[in-house]
Amino acid sequence: MVVAPAGASGADATAAPAGREAGEPPLPRLADLGAGERAALPPLKLTMHVFADDAPARFVILDGRRLGEGAMVAEGIVLREIRRDGIVLEASGRVLLVPRP
Repeated sequence: MVVAPAGASGADATAAPAGREAGEPPLPRLADLGAGERAALPPLKLTMHVFADDAPARFVILDGRRLGEGAMVAEGIVLREIRRDGIVLEASGRVLLVPRP
């Protein structure tokens, strides 16, 4: 299990993140959104990221709440996946990567 509190690192940069095949294009990041699109979303402050090979053991602390894969983050926003490199959110039909802290 990898526990990565804010500011920690340690993922192998050469390995494809969990849930992503080698050669698959990277997901757009939250920071890639325009100012208007970002303003329409809640704060989405990721303060803890726990990745484990066993999917049910994965969790994050997002906006002060402990969430697992499939959780509703806010109205219209779902935590689709917790990967080694961050979390994948689906917001209004758009899939985004929020990198781990």
